Amino acid sequence: MATEICQYCGVDLEATPPVQEKGWVYGIECSRCPPGRRRSVVLPRKERVAELHCPTCGARIARPEEHPDVLVVKEMTYEVCAACGERNGVALVRKLRDVGGGMS
Repeated sequence: MATEICQYCGVDLEATPPVQEKGWVYGIECSRCPPGRRRSVVLPRKERVAELHCPTCGARIARPEEHPDVLVVKEMTYEVCAACGERNGVALVRKLRDVGGGMS
C-alpha cells in the first residue's frame, strides 16, 4: 500500500483496504505540431487505445505503441480508496514502451 491514510477523506486504509484500478498513460510529442507549439504531453486513458489525437493540433496518432511520436506507454495499477473513490497511489507500473529509457 502506498499510504496508510487516504489523503482525500482520511479513512484508515488498513481497516478499509483500497481496491485496484487499471489505467494507461501515453506520453507523446507530436511531430506535426509547429516547432514553437511542440511539447511533450501525457495522456492518461482508462483503457488501452488503438488511436490517440494530439491535444494541440488534433493530429491522429494510430497504433500508439508503434508510432514514433509516442515516447511512453505504461499500464498503471492504481490504489483507489474504497471509501471515497480517489486514487491514493500507484501499486504497479508495467512499461510497454519508453524510447527515452526513463525510470518507471
